[in-house]
Amino acid sequence: MENSSNVFAEAEPRTYWPMARAANADLLVESMPSVNLLLTGSDDLIRSALMTLMPSLRGPIAFWTSPDPLPLPAPMQPGTLILRDIDALSAFDQFRLLKWLEQPNLRTRIISTATTPLRERVEIGMFDAALYFRLNVACVDLTE
Repeated sequence: MENSSNVFAEAEPRTYWPMARAANADLLVESMPSVNLLLTGSDDLIRSALMTLMPSLRGPIAFWTSPDPLPLPAPMQPGTLILRDIDALSAFDQFRLLKWLEQPNLRTRIISTATTPLRERVEIGMFDAALYFRLNVACVDLTE
Protein backbone atom coordinates (compact mmCIF):
# COMPACT_ATOMS: atom_id res chain seq x y z
CA MET A 1 0.00 0.00 0.00
CA GLU A 2 2.92 2.35 0.50
CA ASN A 3 4.09 4.46 -2.40
CA SER A 4 7.84 4.78 -2.78
CA SER A 5 7.76 8.30 -4.25
CA ASN A 6 8.37 11.17 -1.86
CA VAL A 7 5.54 13.67 -2.29
CA PHE A 8 7.24 16.04 0.14
CA ALA A 9 10.64 16.32 -1.55
CA GLU A 10 10.16 19.94 -2.62
CA ALA A 11 8.54 21.19 0.57
CA GLU A 12 10.34 23.40 3.03
CA PRO A 13 9.48 22.84 6.69
CA ARG A 14 7.29 25.58 8.13
CA THR A 15 6.67 25.92 11.81
CA TYR A 16 4.82 29.22 12.01
CA TRP A 17 1.29 27.76 11.91
CA PRO A 18 -0.06 24.96 14.11
CA MET A 19 -3.56 24.58 12.57
CA ALA A 20 -3.27 21.16 10.92
CA ARG A 21 -1.30 19.70 13.83
CA ALA A 22 -3.83 21.09 16.33
CA ALA A 23 -6.78 19.70 14.35
CA ASN A 24 -5.16 16.27 14.15
CA ALA A 25 -4.28 16.35 17.87
CA ASP A 26 -7.86 17.29 18.76
CA LEU A 27 -9.16 14.31 16.76
CA LEU A 28 -6.71 11.99 18.52
CA VAL A 29 -7.66 13.34 21.98
CA GLU A 30 -11.33 12.83 21.18
CA SER A 31 -10.53 9.20 20.23
CA MET A 32 -11.39 9.95 16.60
CA PRO A 33 -8.16 8.99 14.79
CA SER A 34 -10.01 7.76 11.71
CA VAL A 35 -11.99 10.96 11.05
CA ASN A 36 -11.40 12.17 7.51
CA LEU A 37 -9.50 15.43 7.23
CA LEU A 38 -9.60 17.90 4.32
CA LEU A 39 -6.72 20.36 3.96
CA THR A 40 -7.31 23.35 1.70
CA GLY A 41 -5.00 26.17 0.69
CA SER A 42 -1.84 26.74 -1.29
CA ASP A 43 0.21 23.75 -2.38
CA ASP A 44 3.21 24.86 -0.26
CA LEU A 45 1.15 25.12 2.91
CA ILE A 46 -0.55 21.79 2.25
CA ARG A 47 2.85 20.11 1.79
CA SER A 48 4.05 21.65 5.05
CA ALA A 49 0.92 20.52 6.87
CA LEU A 50 1.35 16.97 5.62
CA MET A 51 4.99 16.94 6.69
CA THR A 52 3.91 18.12 10.13
CA LEU A 53 1.25 15.43 10.39
CA MET A 54 3.33 12.52 9.09
CA PRO A 55 4.84 11.43 12.44
CA SER A 56 1.40 11.13 14.05
CA LEU A 57 -0.38 9.28 11.22
CA ARG A 58 -1.24 5.62 11.54
CA GLY A 59 0.61 3.45 9.04
CA PRO A 60 0.81 2.08 6.55
CA ILE A 61 0.48 5.32 4.63
CA ALA A 62 -0.51 5.30 0.95
CA PHE A 63 -0.42 8.33 -1.35
CA TRP A 64 -2.48 9.21 -4.39
CA THR A 65 -1.75 12.00 -6.83
CA SER A 66 -3.39 12.49 -10.20
CA PRO A 67 -3.09 10.83 -12.73
CA ASP A 68 -1.98 7.70 -10.83
CA PRO A 69 -4.46 4.85 -10.30
CA LEU A 70 -6.44 5.29 -7.08
CA PRO A 71 -5.23 2.80 -4.42
CA LEU A 72 -8.05 1.55 -2.21
CA PRO A 73 -6.78 -0.63 0.65
CA ALA A 74 -8.76 -3.50 2.13
CA PRO A 75 -11.51 -2.03 4.35
CA MET A 76 -10.28 -3.74 7.52
CA GLN A 77 -6.68 -2.61 6.99
CA PRO A 78 -5.77 0.21 9.35
CA GLY A 79 -3.70 3.04 7.97
CA THR A 80 -3.90 6.38 6.24
CA LEU A 81 -4.66 7.22 2.62
CA ILE A 82 -3.46 10.68 1.55
CA LEU A 83 -5.26 11.97 -1.54
CA ARG A 84 -3.42 14.97 -3.03
CA ASP A 85 -5.45 17.38 -5.19
CA ILE A 86 -8.72 15.53 -4.67
CA ASP A 87 -10.41 17.87 -7.16
CA ALA A 88 -8.50 16.03 -9.94
CA LEU A 89 -10.22 12.73 -9.10
CA SER A 90 -12.17 11.38 -12.10
CA ALA A 91 -15.92 10.86 -11.83
CA PHE A 92 -15.36 7.09 -11.93
CA ASP A 93 -12.81 7.22 -9.10
CA GLN A 94 -15.10 9.55 -7.11
CA PHE A 95 -17.78 6.86 -7.36
CA ARG A 96 -15.30 4.09 -6.40
CA LEU A 97 -14.01 6.10 -3.41
CA LEU A 98 -17.53 6.88 -2.17
CA LYS A 99 -18.57 3.21 -2.35
CA TRP A 100 -15.35 2.22 -0.56
CA LEU A 101 -16.01 4.80 2.20
CA GLU A 102 -19.50 3.36 2.73
CA GLN A 103 -18.17 -0.06 3.73
CA PRO A 104 -18.81 -1.07 7.33
CA ASN A 105 -15.85 -1.26 9.72
CA LEU A 106 -13.62 0.91 7.54
CA ARG A 107 -10.36 1.46 9.43
CA THR A 108 -8.42 3.60 6.94
CA ARG A 109 -8.30 7.33 7.52
CA ILE A 110 -8.46 9.69 4.54
CA ILE A 111 -6.53 12.93 4.43
CA SER A 112 -7.41 14.78 1.25
CA THR A 113 -6.09 18.05 -0.09
CA ALA A 114 -7.43 20.66 -2.48
CA THR A 115 -5.94 23.87 -3.77
CA THR A 116 -9.24 24.90 -5.36
CA PRO A 117 -12.57 25.37 -3.53
CA LEU A 118 -14.30 21.97 -3.64
CA ARG A 119 -17.65 23.41 -2.58
CA GLU A 120 -17.81 25.40 -5.82
CA ARG A 121 -17.03 22.23 -7.82
CA VAL A 122 -19.88 20.45 -6.00
CA GLU A 123 -22.30 23.26 -6.83
CA ILE A 124 -21.55 23.07 -10.57
CA GLY A 125 -21.70 19.26 -10.61
CA MET A 126 -17.97 18.63 -11.11
CA PHE A 127 -17.50 16.86 -7.76
CA ASP A 128 -19.83 14.39 -6.04
CA ALA A 129 -21.67 16.07 -3.13
CA ALA A 130 -21.89 12.90 -1.01
CA LEU A 131 -18.16 12.29 -1.41
CA TYR A 132 -17.42 15.92 -0.54
CA PHE A 133 -19.30 15.62 2.74
CA ARG A 134 -17.60 12.29 3.57
CA LEU A 135 -14.13 13.78 3.00
CA ASN A 136 -14.91 17.12 4.66
CA VAL A 137 -15.62 15.77 8.18
CA ALA A 138 -12.87 17.99 9.59
CA CYS A 139 -11.51 20.80 7.41
CA VAL A 140 -8.42 22.94 7.92
CA ASP A 141 -8.15 25.99 5.68
CA LEU A 142 -4.46 26.79 5.28
CA THR A 143 -4.98 29.94 3.24
CA GLU A 144 -2.07 32.32 3.73
